Amino acid sequence: MLTPERAWPFSTGTGVTVAVIDSGVDASVPQLRGRVLAGDSLDTSSDAGAATTDCLGHGTMVAGIIGAQKAAGTGFEGIAPGALILPVRIYSQNTTASSTALAAALIWAADHGAKVVNISASADQPSDTLRAAVAYAQAHDVLIVAAAGNGFQQGDPVTYPASYPGVLAVGSIGADGHVAATSQSGPFVSLVAPGENVLSLGTGGPGHVLESGTSFAAPFVSGVAALVRSAYPGLSAAQVKNRLEQTADHPALPLPDAAYGWGVVDPYRALTELLPSEDRTPAAAGAQTIPRPTTGDHSGHGNADLALAVFGGAALAVLLVFVATRAAASGRARRRTPTSTPTSTS
Repeated sequence: MLTPERAWPFSTGTGVTVAVIDSGVDASVPQLRGRVLAGDSLDTSSDAGAATTDCLGHGTMVAGIIGAQKAAGTGFEGIAPGALILPVRIYSQNTTASSTALAAALIWAADHGAKVVNISASADQPSDTLRAAVAYAQAHDVLIVAAAGNGFQQGDPVTYPASYPGVLAVGSIGADGHVAATSQSGPFVSLVAPGENVLSLGTGGPGHVLESGTSFAAPFVSGVAALVRSAYPGLSAAQVKNRLEQTADHPALPLPDAAYGWGVVDPYRALTELLPSEDRTPAAAGAQTIPRPTTGDHSGHGNADLALAVFGGAALAVLLVFVATRAAASGRARRRTPTSTPTSTS
C-alpha cells in the first residue's frame, strides 16, 4: 500500500509552467511566494486587479493544490512544488466571466509558455470561440485540465470546455472513494480526484481553507500532469493525457465510466508505469499549425457565462492516501456520496 512516507525519487515538476485561469493567484501567500509569475489580467471590470492578486480566493486555492511549497508549521504541500504558476485572471469580485474571456485567457497562456492549463470553471453552453481556443492551445502542445462541474443534481448538463475533444475532464470523489453527489458525469469525464472537504491555501497570509467540488479536484490532476511533463519531457500533451488515464486506479466497472472516467488519478503509477504502446516521439513532432483565433471582446459579457466549479484539494501525500484507500475499495459498486452541501451553478 502506498503511504506518504514512501520515497519519492522523481521530479517535483521543476521547469513546468502551469497556467491557472481563474480569479487570480495571491502571490504574497508564503507557500506560493517566488513561484507565481506575473501572468496577465483579462478582467476589464471596474474592480479588476492584477493577476497576482485574488478577488475571490478561488484561484489561490487551486494554485496551492498544484504548487504550494513546504513551510514550517504545516504539513500541507502542493502536488508539484517545483512548478511555476502562471495566473491568468478572468474574474472580478462583482462580474461573471464569459466563454469569450476564457478563450482569450487560454490563447494567452498557450502563447506564454504554459505546458499545463488548469480551468476550474465551466459553462453549460458550447462556444465556437472557446472550441477554437482549445484547438489552438492543443496545437501548441498544451494539456488542458478542466473541472467537470458541480451540476449533477441540476440536470447534469454537458459542460464546456471539459467536454471538448482532448480536454482532460476531472470529476470529484470523497474520502470513501465514491463520486460526489454534485460531480457532473458523461462520456467526456477522463479521471476523478479528491474534491470533497480538502485543504489548500487561503489569501492574505499563511492560512488554509477547506472547500469541496470539481474546482479543486482538477488541480490534483494538473499537478500530476506537471510531474509527468517534467519527468518525461519528450511526451506530447496527448501522450501525457493517455498516461494519466491508463495509469489511473481503475474502478471495477466497464471503462471509461460516465462518472469515474478511467478512475482515480495515481501519481506514483503515472511516473513509474511502463506503457509498451507509448510512443516517445518528441512533443513537437506532428504538431499542427493553427492560426491564432480572434476572441474579440472579453469584458465578461460575451456568450455562455462561466461558473466557477466551486467547492476542494490538498497535497501529494493526501492524494497517495486517497489512491491507496480507493484501491482497497475498488470492487465496490458505483455509488455517489450523499452531501448536504449546495452545488455551484456550474
